[in-house]
Amino acid sequence: MLEAPHPAPDSGPAAAGTEPSVLVVDDHPGNRLAVEAVIRDLGVPTVGAESGSEALKRVLEREFAVILLDVQMPGMDGFETASLIRQSRAAGCRRCPRTPSCWPGSSRT
Repeated sequence: MLEAPHPAPDSGPAAAGTEPSVLVVDDHPGNRLAVEAVIRDLGVPTVGAESGSEALKRVLEREFAVILLDVQMPGMDGFETASLIRQSRAAGCRRCPRTPSCWPGSSRT
């Protein structure tokens, strides 16, 4: 059985923001790459970011259908990143999704 090649992250039409894509944010490369691989297997382009600040830059560059955030990252955690994305949306950033998502299994203390 032949499989269609997976689009490279940040390449092709998805890089220009012309089709829905998923932003995967995790400071652990192995976790990020594993999640991206599963999503790409579903035929959905992904973009990776290794920190909250990098995620904010990506959100300002293009639109994402979904953002998956690791909640336990050094520096800016997933909760703070989600809050800043929501604030950007409220301030008029049309590229910012309405509801960022955080990975389950962690709670803010």
